[in-house]
Amino acid sequence: MGKTISFVKGRGHISHNNRDFISNNVVPERTDWNRTYVKESIESAYDTCFGQALNDYNARQKRKDRQKHDYITEIKNSKNKEKVFYENVVQIGSKNDTAVVDENDRMTEEAEKAAKVLEKYAQTFQERNPNLYLFNCVLHMDEATPHLHMDYIPVAHGYKSGMETRNSLTKALQQMGFDKAKSRNENETVAWQKREREYLTELCREQGIEIDVLGVSRDNLTLPEYKVAMRKVESLEEQADKIKENNMEQSHENRQLKIEARKLNTDVEQLEERAVELTGQIELLETKEKEQQERIDKYGIRTDGIDKISKEVSAEVKNVKAAATPIKSIFGGEEYVKVKKSEWSRIVATFEKALTRNKLLDKYEAKIAELEKTVDYLKTRVEKFANRLKEMKKFLMEKNLLHEFLNLTRKPEQETMHERIDRKNAEARAKNEQTDRDGRRKRGIYEHNI
Repeated sequence: MGKTISFVKGRGHISHNNRDFISNNVVPERTDWNRTYVKESIESAYDTCFGQALNDYNARQKRKDRQKHDYITEIKNSKNKEKVFYENVVQIGSKNDTAVVDENDRMTEEAEKAAKVLEKYAQTFQERNPNLYLFNCVLHMDEATPHLHMDYIPVAHGYKSGMETRNSLTKALQQMGFDKAKSRNENETVAWQKREREYLTELCREQGIEIDVLGVSRDNLTLPEYKVAMRKVESLEEQADKIKENNMEQSHENRQLKIEARKLNTDVEQLEERAVELTGQIELLETKEKEQQERIDKYGIRTDGIDKISKEVSAEVKNVKAAATPIKSIFGGEEYVKVKKSEWSRIVATFEKALTRNKLLDKYEAKIAELEKTVDYLKTRVEKFANRLKEMKKFLMEKNLLHEFLNLTRKPEQETMHERIDRKNAEARAKNEQTDRDGRRKRGIYEHNI
């Protein structure tokens, strides 16, 4: 049974093709087996293909606003359905008949043959397709089956208006000798793919690889019937290629979704950690604010009170200054101040009060600081005592002694008034009985002595 040739459109993920990132279907240990035939950036490729035509076009423009500066973006936004570049994925056989490795992880003979076919196909692609500029071409041997990713830019010449050379797949294929499209199934792309398949088939035969064309044989068919059958085959092959293309796209989208999901999970975890961190900072700030407010409440420190005291002091200072009269010294130098005796006495008294208050304030502040240290020490002791109680409780629970301990340490219930009276009466009777016994004993001793 022969093998099949797969010639499908790719999605054109250059970073994936060049293994700038590794997806789930790749075996990293075999990435060194891959072969890169062409590797050029899209910007450099566009400059090679269209740089001169772009410069010539801009040179003809008398108005700068009509000049083109970014042909890649222009193609991206094109309404003619052109693509910046195209990709075909070329594969010989499937993972069932052309697996890259055997059960011992050694390259299979079938994979080596397929790789030779694909390599020759890649090396001769540009010569066969002069209007398809190949800027990236990689043979992958680190997946299930050997396959080529071929990325190219269609280049068409001879435009009379605008740029002389442009990106156009249809015209590029026409300039390579393919007839204009007659129908949906008979167009330039279908004809080009057919030719490429035929070339691949010849290369496979050179390597001894048999290729099946979906089981169509010309036996017992007339030439018209055979042509009809072949058109059906080509249509089926095209449908099969589209299915493979869709499967590849779906597989890639699934991988991308998994990558995005992992990134989102990481972002969520980081946000949660940040939220916890911010919550802790907020709680710390709230605690500090509460402590400051408690200290203000404790010592009666109020902004309005301080402002009031400041105003009173300012008024007192103003009165003192008003009572003093500056006098110039007859000898020059610093001025003197003359005050009435009564004012002088008031100033001295005020100064004495200020000194006394300052000393008292220093004393009280020292006392407050000492008390705060004592409070902190007591808090620490209480915390240690509480922790010790927790440890004791845990120990008693582990030993099943908690209930007995609580019964032992529980205070007796408070007596009712009747119970207290009964207890006192009982104590009184017991005391009286003891007194009677003592009296009888003494009388007996006395009578015996007589």
